[in-house]
Parts: sequence; structure tokens; C-alpha cells
Amino acid sequence: MSVLADQPHRLPEVYHAAAALEPADSEWSRLPRLLIGVTGAPGCGKSTLTDAMVRAWRERHPARMVGVVAVDPSSPFSGGAVLGDRVRMMRHATDPMVFVRSMASRGHLGGLALGVKGVVRVLGLLGCDVVFVETVGVGQSEVEVASVADLVMIVLAPGQGDSVQLLKAGLMEVGDLFVVNKADRPEAARLHAELLSMLRAAGDAGAGHHGVPAADTDDDYPFPLLTRRPGATIEPRTFLVSAEKGPGVAELVEALETVGAEHGTVWLEHRRRMMEDEVREAVLEEAGNQLRATLRGLQADEEPVAAVLEGTLSVAAAAGRVLAETCRRQGRQGSRTEDGERKT
Repeated sequence: MSVLADQPHRLPEVYHAAAALEPADSEWSRLPRLLIGVTGAPGCGKSTLTDAMVRAWRERHPARMVGVVAVDPSSPFSGGAVLGDRVRMMRHATDPMVFVRSMASRGHLGGLALGVKGVVRVLGLLGCDVVFVETVGVGQSEVEVASVADLVMIVLAPGQGDSVQLLKAGLMEVGDLFVVNKADRPEAARLHAELLSMLRAAGDAGAGHHGVPAADTDDDYPFPLLTRRPGATIEPRTFLVSAEKGPGVAELVEALETVGAEHGTVWLEHRRRMMEDEVREAVLEEAGNQLRATLRGLQADEEPVAAVLEGTLSVAAAAGRVLAETCRRQGRQGSRTEDGERKT
């Protein structure tokens, strides 16, 4: 796990090493049966809700393993992170059937850490039946969790904005399950009512964003105002729960099980796209590392940096030169490798 957190590009090495521990047709050779993304604004109770869902899941299925990947934000200045999400899951510390892995975002945008997809796959090899992926406290555009999870759970809490704030948040478009947490507060029922009213109004409007028809939505989709994310297979559902005190959690977990049983085979296409995303991210990460190495090798008084400072070269042209230099160095390195192989 630590290898994937530090070096996500080594996923194939870790994955094949873990898979070799058991026959290929064993339970170790698959992804988790259900991947659930848990996201929402800071302070809405994501960690407490995740802890409550894990407890309820373990009570329903004592023989099944549950995994949790909790992503905490990194400091933009020191680079460090307080891995505090797991503090709210201490009741599972001695449970051998619950595996909690904390990760720092390390500056990666989107609400997740770069190695999350690899960690999820390894948890599948370990035999986890369900994996909860909890993002950092996100705002209106951090929706990367949709590329990882089969189901995206948006956690809301009273006191964090009205229905207009909900409607403009990009998170609303990736959500499959909308959970209003902290139901013991008086404002929670009002927020839940506003959410239901907003979804119903969107269904009656029959139009997409800013009056543009929602041509890409299904005919049976009742809320066309909220454009569906690619791969979404269920109609949005809302829940009113109190993660700390318990009401509503059992119903939420039961709904997760029902949806998982009904749509498990449909999500195979989403799993394929997730693999494609892993390859794409690995390519971009490796290219970024090579470009950074080239920039470190350029002195401040050399081209193209000096030309940009003098105003004789645009930033875009300078970037092109750096890219060309990176490709040249990479080609030279590849030639040395081929020469060495021929000599041996």
C-alpha cells in the first residue's frame, strides 16, 4: 500500500506480486464486488457515516471483509497531512475483517490521491467484498471520485448552504445517493425537503443546464436538469440519517446492497473505463516526472528560461522546447539501453 501511495506507476508490479499468492481463479483475482465513493463538503460527517456503514455492513455479513480508503488533504506549504479520518473509525481497529488505509492527497486535485485506484485493486485481491472510498472535504468541482466508484454517495449537512448552492455544485451531477446527515438537527429535515423539491422541480422542467435541453439523459430519468455522469445506472435516491446516533443507517446500507445486487453486471463496463483511466494517469504522471527532470537540468541562464525572461520567447514556445528536449533525452537514454542489451 505504501508503495502505491508513493509510486502509483508501480501498480502492475504490486498487483501481480499479490495475485501470485493465490490461484488466478480465486477470490483474490477480482476487484471488490461493490465500490462506494463517499464525498461531500468538510464537516458534513463523511468519516462518521463511513464508520457507521462499515459497522452495519459487518453486522449484516460477519464473514465478509470490508475495506476503507480514506483520503486526507495535504498542506500546500509543508506537504504534510493529518490523517484524521481514521480516528473516527477506531472501533474497527481490532477487527481483522476491516482494513482501513489512510492516504494523503499530496497536492493531487479532484478529491482523491493519485494511488487510490491501485489501492482499491489491491484491496480486491485481499478479498474485500465492499470498499468505501472517502474523499477529502471537497467543494463544487472535485468529482474525480466518479471515475473510481460504482456508486457515488454525496453527504450533505444542515448549515452548509441552501438549495441554490446545492444545484450549482458539480457534485450533484455525479451523485447516485444523496445522504442528508445529522438528522437529529432541526435544520436537517428542511434541507432534505429542499433537496427533494429541487430534484422534483428539475424533473418537471425537462431542460438541461441554463435552458439547454438535456439530450444525453435517459427518457426515464426523472431529473434531467442534473446531467447524468457517464456510467450512471440508477436514479438518484435521497436518505435522511444520523450517522452518530444511528437512525437511517440500516436503511442506507440495505439500499446499497439492493442496488449492488441489481446492477453488479452493469458496472463491468465502468470497471473497464476505470482501468483505462489508470493507464492514462500513469502516462501523464510519468511524462510529468520526465518534464520536471528536464526543467531541473536547465540552468536559469540557459534557453528557454532566459529567453522568456527577456521577452523574446513566449511561455508556450518555451514549453514546446522543454518538451522537445525531454523527448531528445528520452531517445538518447533509449539508445543507450539498446546498446547495452546488444553488448550483453
